[in-house]
Amino acid sequence: MKRRELLRYTAYLTGVAVSGPVASALLAGCKRDEAVAAGEAVYKPGFFNDEEFEYITKLADVIIPRTDTPGAIDVGAHEMVDKMVGEVYPEDARDKFRSGLKELMRKMDADHPDAGFRQLDAEKALVYLQDQDLHYKDPDTKWDTMPEGDVSAKDTYFDLKSQIVGAWFNSEPIGTEVLAYLPVPGEYIPCGDLQELTGGRAWAI
Repeated sequence: MKRRELLRYTAYLTGVAVSGPVASALLAGCKRDEAVAAGEAVYKPGFFNDEEFEYITKLADVIIPRTDTPGAIDVGAHEMVDKMVGEVYPEDARDKFRSGLKELMRKMDADHPDAGFRQLDAEKALVYLQDQDLHYKDPDTKWDTMPEGDVSAKDTYFDLKSQIVGAWFNSEPIGTEVLAYLPVPGEYIPCGDLQELTGGRAWAI
């Protein structure tokens, strides 16, 4: 599905037009598609500085690496985070996100004083993020009594993770080539075997 089609279908499904900032973030990917086709896929972040964007890129690559399907980096999930925070988030939310990202970056590097988080290989970085998930989700941790910086890092970590996963699932390559894709409107099949309908793959929409 092309991004302009996505905007139209979103309006059909919700009954309202997509807001200008959200449309801007979605349609920004069109420029990336054109750059990829021209062999010039070099993205310059519009909101984050180079160091911040490197951390986001590293996180995206570890959370959804390239396997037999495209990874988060392949579909531009890290770029979508830059567009979403920079163009869709209101100013106070942008400031809060950047502050939380700084805290998260500081923590990740403090946990790896020899070289820093960005220098970890894929396997070590994955193990570290899995440990962070367990730490942040520990029901025994009383976050209301934790330092503000730790809470901010936790919230930003989950916000980033959610955006990366969401951008991956909603990208055109994943929606049309990995997941089962059926344009709307399509044939209505109220009951059916998933194996027969899609070969066992989950629906994109």
